[in-house]
Amino acid sequence: MNNIYRVWLIVALYVLTALPTLAQIDFGSLEEEQIYRKGNKYNTWSITIGGGAIVYYTDVIDYTFLPTHDFKLTPTLMVSKQFNRPWAIDAQVFYANMYGEKNDRYFKGDLIDATLNLTCNINQLAIFGPINDKWNIYAKLGFGLVAFRSTQRTLIQQTGFNGNIIQPNDPMQVGDVYPYIDGYPSPYGWKQNDFLAEGYSRIDPSIKEKRKTEIVVPFGLGVKYRMSKTFDVGFELMLRTVNQDNLDVNMSGADNDSYATSTFGLTYKFGKKDKRHASWTYKDINFSFKRQRENDPLAQKLDSLKQTLEYLAANDTVVADTTVINNVIIEHLEDINASVFFEFDKSIVTSASQKTISRIARALRKNPEAKILVVGYCDERGADDYNVKLSIRRCNSVKDVLVKDFAIEADRIQTDPKGESELLSDTKNLKPRGLHLVNRRVDIFMIKE
Repeated sequence: MNNIYRVWLIVALYVLTALPTLAQIDFGSLEEEQIYRKGNKYNTWSITIGGGAIVYYTDVIDYTFLPTHDFKLTPTLMVSKQFNRPWAIDAQVFYANMYGEKNDRYFKGDLIDATLNLTCNINQLAIFGPINDKWNIYAKLGFGLVAFRSTQRTLIQQTGFNGNIIQPNDPMQVGDVYPYIDGYPSPYGWKQNDFLAEGYSRIDPSIKEKRKTEIVVPFGLGVKYRMSKTFDVGFELMLRTVNQDNLDVNMSGADNDSYATSTFGLTYKFGKKDKRHASWTYKDINFSFKRQRENDPLAQKLDSLKQTLEYLAANDTVVADTTVINNVIIEHLEDINASVFFEFDKSIVTSASQKTISRIARALRKNPEAKILVVGYCDERGADDYNVKLSIRRCNSVKDVLVKDFAIEADRIQTDPKGESELLSDTKNLKPRGLHLVNRRVDIFMIKE
């Protein structure tokens, strides 16, 4: 039995350590529907049908890990409710036949397993979303009941404790397995002539009685693959531990019974087809940042500084400064230089920045020969290649506003994405006074060739 738990521990450790290397998520390129935002509606209900193998770990078995014969299969049905990205609860039920043999005897029966399970999408906690938008790895822990019927029978012809001949496959009595010892009571109050049966009559095991019920605790791991917004396929490996030792009707075992299920399933996700299931969405990184920022003692100072910088950028009238870059003269002329600031991990031009860009557009119309250089920057949070792409999107956002909203010719606008290569505020070395805000910007200059 201990070998089973060791295998499960190894599998769990492997999954947890492999998650960070599996995830290659570009959060900046996520679509709106992929991001989980409070107040939005998502699909949360699903139903899964499937089946697989079931393996019993009782006292009357001739194997340690996997059966050498008589594999049993089980169909399963599961209804799930997702509460948010990582957490869900499901109700699961399945039916299975039971079998195991040892020492010239075997037990045979069937069970119905019904559990309520708490499910956690591990990657939603470790990497804040699905793996490559296709894979979810989850852990499950539950509680429920198993209702079963079982009898113990002989594999060979033998003489019973009372001298009668027991033929192969005949049910066995308590005295056949546990001979009476003078002065000692029968185990668990059973009589010597009781048949070894649960859920059947102990006097006549051909007569069915009420199923024996016991508490079962399932736990394990699973993986799901997203086929579409409507369907997933998956596989889960669960170990179910029973609180008693009666599945095989054996009275001398030291450990409680358990059984493992390996199940392949097809999941149908209820809901509107234009919405995602909540389990396949990503954490709103920007929302998390804003929430942390609300508790930041420097938040008000940052807001004040932002307003001041935007005001200065919008009213900058410096005319004398010139810089030569790649043999192109950049002139800071009145109304043709400005700075546009962006929210964390965003490339959307705000309404306040629209006013700044409109002044640039008016200046370009007054100077038909003028061209501008749009230089994009990012703060240092995030990978270098990602920040370069983000600065490209910021440059293109400013360019698109000038072209689409103000009819400025596209060939009059050049872009120069810098990424995080030229920080105006070195936040790493100036903590806690370094300001990320001033690094998230686009500078606009008039150029003269």
